[in-house]
Amino acid sequence: MSLQDNFRQAMRSYIYSVSVMSNVDSNGDFNAITVSSVTSVSLDPPSLLVCINKSAGIHNTIEEGSSFCINLLNKNQEYISNLCSSFQTEGKRFNDQDWDLKNIPFLKSAQANIFCTVDKLISYHTHTIVIGHVTDSFSNQDINTLTYVDGTYQ
Repeated sequence: MSLQDNFRQAMRSYIYSVSVMSNVDSNGDFNAITVSSVTSVSLDPPSLLVCINKSAGIHNTIEEGSSFCINLLNKNQEYISNLCSSFQTEGKRFNDQDWDLKNIPFLKSAQANIFCTVDKLISYHTHTIVIGHVTDSFSNQDINTLTYVDGTYQ
């Protein structure tokens, strides 16, 4: 097996929380993508990073100074993860009544919502590392987070 195959297999052992990154672009269009690579960077200032594939539809809508929300999904939102991870369903991502579309789109019943402003973009081969300055956050006290490991939801 190649180095990439071995690395992919090793990474399948990690347990990831499943989130949907959402934003509104300069044309007023809503965008969302399922992400698993969300990591806290700092508490002072509150910040996180998320990695976005350059081929993703949302990629070119992410600019320094723009806003986004990380919606940490709960175990009842597997269908939203699937909806936001396929190019074929891009036009149907915001049909769910759980979306609040008044400003930056967010899922009202998510495990947590973390609102950010893009502070820095770092290009790294196939992905862009987005560093977000946290501007607000909300979380459900009953922890029921959707996770993903070895190719399946948990």
